Amino acid sequence: MFLKAVNKRPFRRVSMIAKLCAPVAMMLAATASQAQETIRIGGIFALSGPASFLGVPEERGFRMKIDEINKAGGLNGRKIEAVVYDTEGNTTKAAQQFRRLAESDNVIAVIGPSSSGESLTVGPIANELKVPTVTHAGTEKMTVPVTPWVFNTPPTDRVVAAHLLGVFKKRGITKIGLMTAADGFGQSGANVVKELAPQYGVQVARHEEFNRQDADITAQVLRVKDSDAQAMLIWSAFPAPTIILKNAAAVGYKKPIYNSFAAASKDLIVQGGANAEGTYVSSMRLLAPETLSADDPMRQIVQKIYADYKERYKEAPATFTAHSYDALLIIEAASKKIQGPITRQSLRDAMETVSVAGGNGLYRLSPKSHGPDPESRSMILLVVKNGEWKVDE
Repeated sequence: MFLKAVNKRPFRRVSMIAKLCAPVAMMLAATASQAQETIRIGGIFALSGPASFLGVPEERGFRMKIDEINKAGGLNGRKIEAVVYDTEGNTTKAAQQFRRLAESDNVIAVIGPSSSGESLTVGPIANELKVPTVTHAGTEKMTVPVTPWVFNTPPTDRVVAAHLLGVFKKRGITKIGLMTAADGFGQSGANVVKELAPQYGVQVARHEEFNRQDADITAQVLRVKDSDAQAMLIWSAFPAPTIILKNAAAVGYKKPIYNSFAAASKDLIVQGGANAEGTYVSSMRLLAPETLSADDPMRQIVQKIYADYKERYKEAPATFTAHSYDALLIIEAASKKIQGPITRQSLRDAMETVSVAGGNGLYRLSPKSHGPDPESRSMILLVVKNGEWKVDE
């Protein structure tokens, strides 16, 4: 019996081709797998407690922008998975939840927390763990000086103070009574106002402090009333501004009352009621999108945020909505600059090259600037008239 000789060369050739193709196939499979995997972004907001007036609209803006990004295909083909925790406005919880997001949930970035105090607590941890973080602090201490891993979206207290002092100068107000909360936000605001006031010909005739949660602030209001201050400036988050309005009305204070951007919310009108009538606030443009001129680079995005929020939540947005929306806008723009996988390091590096218009202003980020451009004219003066916000500039 004779057996046919088998030519083994074709099999060797196929085997060699298979070996050559295997790495390519593995790379393609890995790329496809990465594209299908979600990318986790964490959010820590004060969804309950006294700072929820900040956290709730921030969380809404966060989810609204994530849905928008995912609908468009995600970040470089990867859908975003949101991981959100409620800090209750507590600095200890904010720190614990940040570590949980970074070390257990393996998020690529963190948005928040809501208040200046929480943000100042979280900032050093973000730099320690090397996690790109976009905080929502209203104090320039957050990004002055710049630290590698921390960015911030609200305008700083310096920008707001300059805006209000400019208003006082135009209106001939040369002496003010300054009312500030005894917390990080209030103390930073007081320092900046006192530093800048002489440049505008304004004198702080009386400075009073209070605890933001105080149920009665009458004593401080009376001392401002009895001074020669021509107007009162309140620098505090809620609930203090509405308590002060109530106390001022009760003691017959008749002079103008101005507020920092922390009070730029419907809560001032709802909680303040009739006492809020005639009160002024320095606000970001999101409360008055119609004030932006046709050639303003912020016009399109501000009007989009306003319209999208109103359609989704059936009410006008608070200015705080833009804090988180802008944070994700920056991350989205940064991801488009990344060649290769999105890592914490590659994202951080790309974020420092982003130039984009947001709801809070223009961002021209760089190694020397981790927040909105102070020259982007982001603030406008509003007054309560007939229970509604009206532009007063």
